[in-house]
Amino acid sequence: MTLLGSALRRRTRLGVAALALLVMAGCAGAPDFAELDVRVEPPPGLAPTEEAELRVQLRDAGGTLAETRATPRGSGPWPVTLRFDRRTLEEARSPRLSAELRQQGSLTHVTSEPAPVPTPGEGPLNLPLDPRR
Repeated sequence: MTLLGSALRRRTRLGVAALALLVMAGCAGAPDFAELDVRVEPPPGLAPTEEAELRVQLRDAGGTLAETRATPRGSGPWPVTLRFDRRTLEEARSPRLSAELRQQGSLTHVTSEPAPVPTPGEGPLNLPLDPRR
């Protein structure tokens, strides 16, 4: 065995080990996505404009954890699915869900009281919208 061959094998083994560590680190940092089904309930008689935008947010004291946007159609309730990293939710303190409706560039309706996140398997959470005051 030559000195050059031995050095090449050592470098190859070192490269393979480094690559394996990178792969394992990448797997550990990958998000663990979860979904939460929400039904946003507008007040009776509300007909959203064509360009209306519905936003549903999952927040805690540190800020926004997840947000989704949708175009509401019809008189509601409007189904929305919020997708987020499960670990982010587990680390959050007092996570709350809220919704808001924007029409013609203005905030017109909001959730008066943000709702706690339901436990898995409870079914869709209902978020009522009220006129913004």
